[in-house]
Amino acid sequence: MNPIKLGLIDLGYREINAVNAIEEIIEYAVEAERLGFSKFWLAEHHYYHIKNHPYTTPDILISLIAGMTETIKIGSAGTCVSVHSPYTVVTNYKFLNNLFYGRISLGLSKGFPDSSAINQMLNKELKLGNSISFFKQNLNTIIDLLDNEEENLNTKSILIPPYGGLRPDLWYLSTSFTNFQEAIDFKLNYCVSIFHNFGQDINNLNIKKEEIMLLKESFYKQHGYYPEVAISLAIILKDTLEEAENQYNVSMEYVLKEAKEPFYIIPTTLELLHERLEKYQNDFGIDEFIIYDLSSTNEEKIKNIQLIGERFNLSVEATV
Repeated sequence: MNPIKLGLIDLGYREINAVNAIEEIIEYAVEAERLGFSKFWLAEHHYYHIKNHPYTTPDILISLIAGMTETIKIGSAGTCVSVHSPYTVVTNYKFLNNLFYGRISLGLSKGFPDSSAINQMLNKELKLGNSISFFKQNLNTIIDLLDNEEENLNTKSILIPPYGGLRPDLWYLSTSFTNFQEAIDFKLNYCVSIFHNFGQDINNLNIKKEEIMLLKESFYKQHGYYPEVAISLAIILKDTLEEAENQYNVSMEYVLKEAKEPFYIIPTTLELLHERLEKYQNDFGIDEFIIYDLSSTNEEKIKNIQLIGERFNLSVEATV
């Protein structure tokens, strides 16, 4: 069995003020690199019900973290494609990726703000019924701006600096494999979230390894290389399963009453997490797992990644 690759996703929230939360997110990312985690992704959220949430779009924070690290890949997971100017998204992420030596990833998300007032400021025409249409339209434009820069410069006078520079790693974010053909069409890596899909059976995922392998082969035939395929999952990690399940029950009360997004959370111990990810890797042929830790303090988060890094031998694998 191949070594398990692990990345992290952070939604930003801490039980402290917003400025201190930013400092803690940076500390968390720097420690993740030291321990051998491969990726550190930041989600875009336009919360209005969490007053101390530290940011909305992660672009500036991504640049800060990239400047304080050397090897770990930093990215968005994801950028709300429907609400942003494709030109702005591409100019920001292409610039950052070339500034930081190919370490920047752009995750492409179908999400958009819950607040209608925020939506109006970002995209006056966006509604629940046409968000997918805007996503596809803006996705097409993003890919065109990155892959056809000479034609766009010559025919439309559009320049995306640096000219001839590296395309950022692009990730199609989804809750299933039903959209994989779009990833093939646009040369995108693919990440399936199993924590944004409330109600699914976490122990019996409706994914078949044979189907994933066929999709990856189809990608290879069209582009000459294989895409990265990842699963993201949310965990509550404790010393005992009883502790984890108790915290899970508390967290689910909040999710059901307050959270604007449905989460499927896995209560676990370190050994059970290792067993689960080994099983997922064997059952589905997944290249990497992106973990969201629901611990409420940075101290807990850092302790957990230290334990995970040691158990999964991440620092050893990172040097091989």
